[in-house]
Amino acid sequence: MALELVVFDLDGTLVTAEINFRAMRRAIRDLLLEHGFPVEVLPMNSTQDLLRSAFAYAGKQGKSPVEISELRDKVYAAAVKYEWAGAKNAQLVPGAKETLQALQDHDIRTAILTNDNGEVAKYLLEKFKLSKLIDLLITRDDAPHMKPSTSGLELILRYFNATPTSTLFIGDSTIDIMTAKKLGIPVIARQSKLLTEDELLTEGALVVFPTLIPIIPYLQDQKMLLPRRMKTKG
Repeated sequence: MALELVVFDLDGTLVTAEINFRAMRRAIRDLLLEHGFPVEVLPMNSTQDLLRSAFAYAGKQGKSPVEISELRDKVYAAAVKYEWAGAKNAQLVPGAKETLQALQDHDIRTAILTNDNGEVAKYLLEKFKLSKLIDLLITRDDAPHMKPSTSGLELILRYFNATPTSTLFIGDSTIDIMTAKKLGIPVIARQSKLLTEDELLTEGALVVFPTLIPIIPYLQDQKMLLPRRMKTKG
């Protein structure tokens, strides 16, 4: 595998934002209840499941695309204050900047695919001085649908004219692994607080690391990262 592109998740993978997802889901559920949604179509196990179920129900109730879009905007507005609160206290995952720099040094393109708000994501990249190490950022504001939909990942592949066989995904969740696997993209998992190593491996990760420090040595050992090209003097 000749690696040309690495796609990263953001929160939990490059940074730890400590978002209070339980409180976020309660706020979203309360908003949807106010809009007449029955409680039985609002699962609270994950934010993605909650939104997916709610929007599916809205479609079945005959809501127009415009009405669903307006509802989505209201839901995201309810969620973003929790994202900002988490972002203010975020920490950089060990090895994140060094891994991105090494990939850039090897002429490997890098992208981020996140379900986070666009402004929050940009803030995090600026906060940790990662912006110049990322070639493309795709947030929920850019893609037609959030992960585990492949729409954002497909945008990234088209942008770089890359193939799944030359691409690697690095994430920390079941949703990251599911999204990449749908397109046949291998996944390295960073173990955050979401899942155990065994759970990530069972979902389909090639390997699991607690930080990003081992990423580059692993890619070199697996012959996925070619020797760095020497720059010639002009």
